[in-house]
Amino acid sequence: MSLEKDQISSNQLSMLGLLCVVGDMALVYPAAMTAGAHQDAWIAGLISIPLGLGIIKLLLLVSQMNQNQTIIEQSSQILGRWAGGAVAVSYLFFFLICCATYVREMEDFLTTQIYEGTPGEVIRLMTIILLVYGLRLGLGTLGRAAQVFLPFFIFFLVCLFVLLLPEVKIGRIQPFMNTTPASFLHTLMFGVFYPFGEMCVFLMVLPFVKKEKSTNRKLFISLLIGSLGLNVILFLSLTVLGVYFSEHEFYAAYILAQTINIGNFLQRLEALMATTWIISTYFKSVLFFYAFILGSAQVLKLKTYHTLIFPAAFLLFGISRLIAKDIILYIKEIPEYWVDWNLTHALLFPVLLLLVNKIRLNVSRRQPEG
Repeated sequence: MSLEKDQISSNQLSMLGLLCVVGDMALVYPAAMTAGAHQDAWIAGLISIPLGLGIIKLLLLVSQMNQNQTIIEQSSQILGRWAGGAVAVSYLFFFLICCATYVREMEDFLTTQIYEGTPGEVIRLMTIILLVYGLRLGLGTLGRAAQVFLPFFIFFLVCLFVLLLPEVKIGRIQPFMNTTPASFLHTLMFGVFYPFGEMCVFLMVLPFVKKEKSTNRKLFISLLIGSLGLNVILFLSLTVLGVYFSEHEFYAAYILAQTINIGNFLQRLEALMATTWIISTYFKSVLFFYAFILGSAQVLKLKTYHTLIFPAAFLLFGISRLIAKDIILYIKEIPEYWVDWNLTHALLFPVLLLLVNKIRLNVSRRQPEG
């Protein structure tokens, strides 16, 4: 018996996918990519798109092994009680830490850029209250909310792109291909497994999507659009701010919005960028929070996941503070290791599940012949 009674349409799934792939990346992506590839970061970003969509194809293959089961249920069924349980717990820990990190990112951004005199605990508490409220309303409501907020999200991003075009200077990204192969490859790994690797969260959502033939195609298109949007932000950051500021500014996209000045009249539009980022990061956070709570309920074999929402909220409040002592640690130090974590949950575990499932199917087919 399924713990989730709500269902979302393929259109709602694609909208959640677009918001999720952009998510917190909208602000931190330029700094992370230029740290390794410098002026060639935009090239690494474009190459990472088809590779990242390959990861999405792999995740969809995993979900199609049993379309009515989440990755938590599939792990136990395919790998057995102990090995499958270990993989399931690893995914749960991954979902929890990801959600805690996004909450902390919103807290630090708002307290350092907008509400400088506000205690971080207040921002964190308000964020978690919104996450709890969203989950209490259910997955279906989140899907409909994505339909409401996505037009505003796209409008804000288009305004940012159009108004920054007069400031673009291509000379700031020259010379081309001046990065060492090792640094370029490291940046490429980041571009693939940071935005796309975290889409493994949809392995907890896909079983509750209304089955349509176009579901996978719509999800691919939305993720392609979202990844192109990220790389447009990266390109604008390089050509407007330059390589040095793109690499060393924590929130390069926010600084980009501050540079907009049309005739000394249209300016100070960074609030639009902040609104865009908060919208996308909220939906990404709530999906990971949902994945953690639903998966925990499935591991514990509960009849409903709603009883875990409030206890998980208290857990999230504490972990989001303990995850790092300051903003520098998780923006400059953690990403290098986070890529490996994303690779494990978006590539290694899915490949393991596919191989073991194929072996088990082959063995079961041969048994009657013997």
